[in-house]
Amino acid sequence: MLRRLSLFVIGSAILVGSATARAQTLDSIAHIAITNNLAVRRTHERERQADAEIDRARGMFLPSIGVDARYSEVSGVVNIGDFINPAYATLNKLTGTNSFPTNVNATLPTQQETRLRSTLPVFNAALFANLDAARSTRTLRGAERAAAIRRLDATSRISYLDWARASRAVDIWDATLPVLVENARVSQCLVDAGSATPDVVLHARADLADAEQQRAEAARTRDAALGALNLLLDRAPSEPVASLADSAVPVAPTITFADALASSAQREERAMAGAAIDGARAAGRAASSAFVPSVALAFDYGVQGNGYHFDRDHDVAVASIVLQWNLFNGGQDVARRESAAAAREDATIQRADVDRQIALDVRTTWDAVQVARAAVASAQARLDAARAAFKLIDRRYNEGLTSHLEWSDAHARLTAAELNEVVTRYTLAARGVDLERAAALRTIPKN
Repeated sequence: MLRRLSLFVIGSAILVGSATARAQTLDSIAHIAITNNLAVRRTHERERQADAEIDRARGMFLPSIGVDARYSEVSGVVNIGDFINPAYATLNKLTGTNSFPTNVNATLPTQQETRLRSTLPVFNAALFANLDAARSTRTLRGAERAAAIRRLDATSRISYLDWARASRAVDIWDATLPVLVENARVSQCLVDAGSATPDVVLHARADLADAEQQRAEAARTRDAALGALNLLLDRAPSEPVASLADSAVPVAPTITFADALASSAQREERAMAGAAIDGARAAGRAASSAFVPSVALAFDYGVQGNGYHFDRDHDVAVASIVLQWNLFNGGQDVARRESAAAAREDATIQRADVDRQIALDVRTTWDAVQVARAAVASAQARLDAARAAFKLIDRRYNEGLTSHLEWSDAHARLTAAELNEVVTRYTLAARGVDLERAAALRTIPKN
């Protein structure tokens, strides 16, 4: 019985659970995370805000039309008639006519003034700088959103691999525990029959207790990884996910370091640094625009007076060319230009620092993939050797040519080799995902 059960474990431990589990691809996990993640949704809203700011900056070049209306109750104000009426009365006496009115009643300001005003900028350098600044901000927000998606794409897939790795470890322990339970029972039977010493039972019980402890730790790691994954997916911490089929475990990219470094030029952080430089440059142009005049056209049409009379005798039209030029404001414009120049230099230095950080990131992740790939080869060789050794020892044990203690040690080495193979295989997949992120090898999914 023990031999049949052990051989079943050897042949199926790696495949436990995969036959009945629904296949889950990493791309689908990443898609769910990108669609539901709150941080990514926030970057989308910031991107929309930047789009609106571009529209606002463009609108400043177009004519503006508005209505101004005022109606006032006046008291104690100057009445021009008090000055004009006596003069007109004297003129009437001198001419012997009533040609000049003597009842003029005109107060300043008038009781009402209603006008339609339209303005159109003809030349304003600040408007062009403002539009360039809005465009650089839009580029920055778009790059921030793309960078957030790339990070989340990698983080969610790595989190899923961590959960899958822990789940497979639990599966292996679940398949191993019945063997160890049977091992302890058989050991007790051998002692009762006088075919073995009591230390065999103690050794078997110790193996069983150790396996139960490690199984509990593996289950804790699995549940913690599930909680972390569901947090990225914006779901309940304990909500289950489908298992990953062996065929769906991603293969780490095979790429030279030089090619990986060249591909990293597509990283969104570089675009973010470039947008920051463009924004500082636009701020500098906006500051410099204060040293040149701005010209605009203005047109007013309306009525004014002490009452509302909408006719040709009471309407007023004014067309103006407006020039503004600030000749001196205490050196504020010079200070703004110096501040923008410092900001541009700071952004340039930041871009150089980003380049160095990306190069280090690529180097670190590329080295990790090479080490993990070598570890997978070693782990597979170790597993093959452990399986072959256990098969031989199991045959000798059933023929009574080796001790139960030697059989138990061989089985423990086989279980350890199986666990190590699972860990290294999933670790290589996770390192490959991280390299894809660092070198920008993967096309960013759209949400």
